[in-house]
Amino acid sequence: MGYFRVFFFFFFTSTVLGQVTITGYIKDRSSKESLYGANVYEVISQKGVSSNFDGFFSIRLNEGDQKLQVSHVGYRLKSIPLTINKDTLLFIDLEPMMELNEVVIESDRAFDFERSTQLSTIRIPIRQIRQMPAIGGEIDVIRAIQLLPGVQSGKEGLTGFYVRGGGMDQNLILLDGVPLYNISHIGGIFSIFNADVISDVELIKGGFPARYGGRLSSVLNIKAKEGNRLRSETSGAIGLVSSRIAHEAPINRGKGSFIVAGRRSYLDLFTRPISKRASKGEFSLGYDFYDFNGKVNYDLSEKDKILFSMYSGRDKGIVRSEDRKFLSETKNSFEWGNFLASMKWTRRINDKILSNFSAGYTRYEFLVDLTHEDKVEKRDISYIFKSGIEDIHLKYDWETLIGSGHLVRAGVQYINHFFFPGVSVFSQQSASESVRTRTGSFDVRANDLSFFVEDEWEISRTLSANIGLRYNNYLVNGESYDSFQPRVNVRYMLSETSSMKASYATMQQNVHLLNNTGVGLPVDLWVPATEQTQPQFSAQWTLAYNRRLSRSLELSGEVFYKDFKHLIAYSDGINWMEGTGDWQEKIERDGVGRAYGLELFLQKKMGKASGWLGYTLSRSEMRFENINSGNFFPHRFDRTHDIGLTLVYEFSKDFNFSFNWVYGTGEAITLARSRHLGITRGLINFNNERSLPTIEFYGDRNSFRMRAYHRADVGLRFSKDKKRGVRTWNLSFYNAYNRANPFYYTWSRDNVNDWNNLSLRQVAMFPIIPAFNYEFRFY
Repeated sequence: MGYFRVFFFFFFTSTVLGQVTITGYIKDRSSKESLYGANVYEVISQKGVSSNFDGFFSIRLNEGDQKLQVSHVGYRLKSIPLTINKDTLLFIDLEPMMELNEVVIESDRAFDFERSTQLSTIRIPIRQIRQMPAIGGEIDVIRAIQLLPGVQSGKEGLTGFYVRGGGMDQNLILLDGVPLYNISHIGGIFSIFNADVISDVELIKGGFPARYGGRLSSVLNIKAKEGNRLRSETSGAIGLVSSRIAHEAPINRGKGSFIVAGRRSYLDLFTRPISKRASKGEFSLGYDFYDFNGKVNYDLSEKDKILFSMYSGRDKGIVRSEDRKFLSETKNSFEWGNFLASMKWTRRINDKILSNFSAGYTRYEFLVDLTHEDKVEKRDISYIFKSGIEDIHLKYDWETLIGSGHLVRAGVQYINHFFFPGVSVFSQQSASESVRTRTGSFDVRANDLSFFVEDEWEISRTLSANIGLRYNNYLVNGESYDSFQPRVNVRYMLSETSSMKASYATMQQNVHLLNNTGVGLPVDLWVPATEQTQPQFSAQWTLAYNRRLSRSLELSGEVFYKDFKHLIAYSDGINWMEGTGDWQEKIERDGVGRAYGLELFLQKKMGKASGWLGYTLSRSEMRFENINSGNFFPHRFDRTHDIGLTLVYEFSKDFNFSFNWVYGTGEAITLARSRHLGITRGLINFNNERSLPTIEFYGDRNSFRMRAYHRADVGLRFSKDKKRGVRTWNLSFYNAYNRANPFYYTWSRDNVNDWNNLSLRQVAMFPIIPAFNYEFRFY
């Protein structure tokens, strides 16, 4: 034991003879915005690292002459010759490329995706996202995510996404490090992410580092802009559905900055007067949404930085109807929304250690409010349904270089969950009586504590690994669930431009999403793992090949296999408003699942033409004891074949063309296979005739496939420089060749009484949709 302690102390405290540590911060030269994912590569030793969310990097090199190359998508490659004999701190500014067709030096090597130990990770340049076609004139990050291999889009036109056979709840969606539970506006047509305030987008589909936990299928990292530290700038857009505006400016001569942004729809300005006029004042329909982003950062000292971030957004729809004959009035409203606030303190303890302390609060809630007023009988009736989740987060983590080639990250995270998963309140009030009834699920509090450690180890020039372990303790209603989650990523360089990677990762998820619509509507209920319903668990194996074809062209291929345990689902015939009992009385639990497949991805990030082509061949299925006779059945959004193509072509600085094309195997649904007349006495109809009831017989769960889905989107972008800014016109066409893709299927008959001639008909929701908006930016 004594020898082990000596070795342990030496390993974690020693400095390798003849080596020094280079640390630094990488920023945008024009705004001083921290750059996440910038690559730092030393040519002689062929070592490289990437900057974190704060633009910070740390690398250990030999003393003497060195040559650093620093690169980031959309920025000019920067070469830095150095002669070093001691630990050094650098501040590096990268210059943005003003035009995508600038010359790139092909002979210079750069540390990039084929040399990174991390696999199953895709970063999309925000500039590329902003140039893509937009539905309703709204640029959307999630629509870009849906085009990636291994990601299925779910329902036509909506912003839900499913990764490698997982559900929507199995995606950890982080805005500045704080989770969000619902990311949709207008029932999923738009996401809550305002493109004007986003700086970085990263999707991790497998090989999860130990610092991430709490979900099974993916991590979507969204980083909001910090604001321009050098000058004031205002930007925004006016579209058909909504308008947005953002303002950013420096604080105290560049020691800090802030950004504020707002967006609001104005659908209600059209729907209310039109519905009133059409119904002669007896009916009114209104719908609107808004969101607000704010962020402030400030350098307390050379070593300390503090950052505050917040998001608030809400959807609200109101339907009013008036019956003038019977003197009654009905009001139906529904609303949902998110609120998020976070604080982060970053401290560079010394040249080798960077620490972060963060605190956050996030809340999501959904509300239905139905009221009826009878003016004759002077009676008021109301029904309220409320559901949601609220979290408080605390996290402390740090990263440090230890010995030769060890970048160690470690931390602790605590989350206090508060669930109110579905409460109904019915009340009736009149002059003679007052009744109030509360039914539904009980509120639940839970505590979630995690520790993690990971070591990114540069074993040799050709071999590296990220080895980590995450421990999670989840405590709810006196029941404790513990899990150790090992994570391993290994990379082997086959040549200067290609590598093989492999990973194994286990994950535990302590929240569930009850979903029976399949479209990610806000009526989906977030519920906790409890003493009766265990946390979800998954294990995933991945093997990948990465090759850099040129400085801007990347090719990757991956195969994966994933197991799921302790899944839940609504029992047959049950939905979110069925009955009055607790949600745990309405579900099937302890389901298992499996997903496996092949993904191919070709991406071009820079140049006059940029974009990607992705293909997925996969299968995803699940099994519950009391569903489908206990046999495996396809996941609703299982896709055998899935293709996503994105192209952005810049004809000039002022004009670019964008094009998307998607193809997917049809959605798996359950249909009645036959219909028979019942043997019991039927009901009396309006003609005083007795009719026998009909009974439908269903086949296996999700055994029917809709028609294959495919669609093309086209966008045109016209920009013009002004004296103090830029103005841009965007014109886009969603579903450009007007494909009638099925949204759902229904049985129908031409003759009401002819049960022998039923036909299956599809209903399409989204024809070709043209849209335009006007963008502006001035400073």
